[in-house]
Formats: sequence, C-alpha cells, structure tokens
Amino acid sequence: MRVLCVGEMLVDIIVRPVEQVLLQNDTQLVREIRFSSGGDANNNAINLARLGNQVTYMGRLGRDEMGSYVARMAEAAGVDMGYAVRSTTADQTKSLILVNTQGDRTFLQDPGTSAEFCFEDCDLSLLDHIDLLQIAGTFHLPKFDGEGAAKLLRAAKERGVITSMDVTSDRSGRWTGILDPCYAYLDYFLPSIEQAAPISGRQEPRDIADFFLKQGVKNVAIKLGSRGSYFKNKNEAFYAGTYVGLHVVETTGAGDAFCSGFLTGVGEGKEPRDCAALATACSSLVIQAAGATAGMKRREDVEKFIRSQPKLSFQDDV
Repeated sequence: MRVLCVGEMLVDIIVRPVEQVLLQNDTQLVREIRFSSGGDANNNAINLARLGNQVTYMGRLGRDEMGSYVARMAEAAGVDMGYAVRSTTADQTKSLILVNTQGDRTFLQDPGTSAEFCFEDCDLSLLDHIDLLQIAGTFHLPKFDGEGAAKLLRAAKERGVITSMDVTSDRSGRWTGILDPCYAYLDYFLPSIEQAAPISGRQEPRDIADFFLKQGVKNVAIKLGSRGSYFKNKNEAFYAGTYVGLHVVETTGAGDAFCSGFLTGVGEGKEPRDCAALATACSSLVIQAAGATAGMKRREDVEKFIRSQPKLSFQDDV
C-alpha cells in the first residue's frame, strides 16, 4: 500500500524512571535518558514502513540539527522524506517525556515546527500516487487543523484515496468545532477514548462512535487503552480485547502503532476484526520497549507474535 502520512514529527527525550520531580537545584539519578524520534504522523510513517508499506511523510522539519536527526531516523526506516518542508525559522518540535515505573508518562513540549506547518506546505500532486492518506497530530498543528486538514482530505477523496485521521490532546481545551470540516471526508477515524470523549461530549464507546458516524465518518475505531478497542460502522460493531501478561515498559506510541496496524489491514482488504487484531498486536509490541517506535517489528515478526498468543477476544455490540 502507498501511504502518505501528514502531520506532527518531533524529537522525544525519554527519561525513566521518574516518580516525582523536585526543583531543588539537586541531581536525581535515573536509569535512562535517551533520544528518539516521535510525533503521531512520524510514528505512523515509521511503523507503516516496517509493516511493509510504501510510505511518504509530509510535514515540517526544523532548521536545527534535530530536524536532520528525525529525518535520518525516518529515512532509515524506509520513509520517503522528499516532500517534507525544511523550516528557516523554527527548531524541531521536541517533547521531554518523564516515565514512571508503571509506564505512565508526563509530557513537556516545545511546539517548534508543529506551530508552523500549514496546508500550503502540502504538495497535492502526491495524492495522485497514493492509496491512503493518514493525518495525525491534530490539535497540535494550529495553522493546519480544521480547514487546512479538510482541504487536504477533500482533495484526496476527489482522487479516490482512502482517508483516515488520528488526533492528540487539545491543549487549548476547546475540543469541539475544530474537526467539523473534516468528518465528511473521513473513511476512518481512529481516536483514543481520552480524546474521543471530550470531542463528542459522550462517554460510552457506542455513543461516541454514533456521534462520529452521524457527522459523516464511515468507520470509527476507538482505542480504549488496557481495555482494548471498539469498532463501529453502518454494518457492524464490536469490542476487541487485548493480549494479556505483557511486560509494559512504557506506552508512548501505542496508539500510533494501533493505527498503523489497523490501516495496514485496511490496505490489504482485511475485515475490520482482522484489522483490529493486527492493530492490537502492533500496539502490544510497542509497549514492551522504550520509545514510540522502538518495539515495532517487521510484518512477519508481528504475525509470529500473533501466533504465539491466545486468540484475541471479540464481543459483538448489538
């Protein structure tokens, strides 16, 4: 599948384990401080490439060395970076991620290039050469979110491209309204429950999915964390479970891995349950390593993981 990933790319600085931070002009020793590439669209691109897809990233690179670093990381994974725009004014977006012993996280972020990316950065000619468009990092891209994303989605649909979107947290606290222009052009919407609930104003997965379907989205897959996921379209609705007994190092990138696995299944023409199973396996692998994409395996290794686990449970929602 030929995939275009559009949106946020950043540098993750991961510090673990951190149980608390005391600002006392003192030094605390930790087990690990490491640099990694991150950002939802970048994570999607790297994961989709490792799963065997032909992937291009479109977004902004910083003027600093960190911009070069994230570009090299993506290229090493097989991502085409030829359509990324190099900023002349902003450094690469960066996140400091503090992780405790349970894998819970706190993020401190410098917006950098994410604050600059806009629709005018997008080369629409690429839409003639892809099968699927994935937009990720919505709510962190103020010049692109809303109307900019809708214009790109509309242009993709006019060319027969499958469209999908994931979102992150809305730091402004607005949540509603920003996505309204996008819904009618979305074949797949893949939010986490933490974002889907405030966007929709509903709490239960079924009610949340119904809200997005009524807005025009064709298929909704909601990530429920340790509870698994929920899928609904006009034909079916079900809950998918999780693989249990895994050693969780940290959960950064788990949702992005889910999206990458699910969309890979879509590209292969799989049924929604099989897409959810592949998605769950991908997220299960990622949480067993430090870093947003460090745990993602090649497709054959993901299949080996699935075969090594008890069959994933599904429950119809009727």
